[in-house]
Amino acid sequence: MRRFVVAVLYPTLLLPLYLAWSRGQAERQIDKMQRAVFNTPGAESPLPPAVIVGGVGLLGGYGLLTQGVGVRGWPRLLALVVGVPLGIALFLLRPAGRG
Repeated sequence: MRRFVVAVLYPTLLLPLYLAWSRGQAERQIDKMQRAVFNTPGAESPLPPAVIVGGVGLLGGYGLLTQGVGVRGWPRLLALVVGVPLGIALFLLRPAGRG
């Protein structure tokens, strides 16, 4: 049971941090694109590569953590299905001045 709780806590606690960081990165990229709209043909992606790499790293870390503590199969998927909505809820319910 402890292993399952650890597997649920990983996305619950790290996802809000990732979402706040990635939103800031995307907003900076959009601001950069808006400043350069008249000087470039608009070839830049609105989503910086660092955000994609960060998301892949977050999922990879989850896989390594769950494998390391011995959570495999359906409990691993269930922990992700429970932890991700909790993490999104924490991100949405945080105080307005943060992130």
